[in-house]
Amino acid sequence: MSVRMRGGLRLLAILALAAVASAGQAMAETALTLVNGSQTLDLSADDLAAMPQTTIKTENEFVDGTVTYVGPLVRDVLARVGLDKVDNVRFVAANDYYVDVPTQNFRDYGAILAVQADGERLSRRDKGPVWLMYPISDYPELHDPIYSRRLIWQVVKITSE
Repeated sequence: MSVRMRGGLRLLAILALAAVASAGQAMAETALTLVNGSQTLDLSADDLAAMPQTTIKTENEFVDGTVTYVGPLVRDVLARVGLDKVDNVRFVAANDYYVDVPTQNFRDYGAILAVQADGERLSRRDKGPVWLMYPISDYPELHDPIYSRRLIWQVVKITSE
């Protein structure tokens, strides 16, 4: 089936398709959105990778054996919009699952927003591109179901409650 358009309509259609493609590409580049009241910051996977990185070698109930995770400290990411100053934050996954976490956890345990596991960038298939990870193997008190529930993967948004 062929659709014929006049010159002006054709140009409008091309511009509309370009705008939709550009908006879709910009949305795809956002790995994580931070929201603190009226302040919003979108971070790409490259933005997260450009921040100082911390390595955690740990076991958890969702993988076999010890895995080496790399990513920025949660407290550093939260500080970008002042979320480090609130008592609790909400982590929201791509499927709208969420967990509320006291920010004190990030000062006490040095949790990271893992963007790599064993040297590979995390993909959606591998619980990425962002996975909240605690150093569970380093702290006996983290061997508690409450912390397992906080290991939220495919994190797309962090907000104040």
